[in-house]
Amino acid sequence: MNNSYEVVVSPAGLMLFEDVFCRYMEGLHFQHMRIGGWLGGHTSHEFQKDDHLVSFTTSNEGQSHFKIVVRSDTEHVEQLVLDSLTEGVADLLQAFSERVSDLSSEQILQSLSQDLRDAFHGIVSDDEG
Repeated sequence: MNNSYEVVVSPAGLMLFEDVFCRYMEGLHFQHMRIGGWLGGHTSHEFQKDDHLVSFTTSNEGQSHFKIVVRSDTEHVEQLVLDSLTEGVADLLQAFSERVSDLSSEQILQSLSQDLRDAFHGIVSDDEG
């Protein structure tokens, strides 16, 4: 089981990941607590459901990047990260596809969105079973 995941991202990557990961965990019925840090310091999120705890912390990494660390003693965090990202990007594509006037482009975006939703579904389901 992979209990820790670390990555360095741009500010835009941090904003995207923070949004999609928090929504994804709340969708799994984890209770969310956010702890803000000092200006330019760490920010921490904790998600808890029963005896399961997942933490998500960020810190500055140089002048223009952020380090994201997701940890848990009970959850396979790499799969949580992958599934939250693909679901989040799929949601974004779906929203844009609904406003496209060209039917062919709409179908392509909807297909990409569905492919993303299905990408890690089998892996996550297999791990839980």
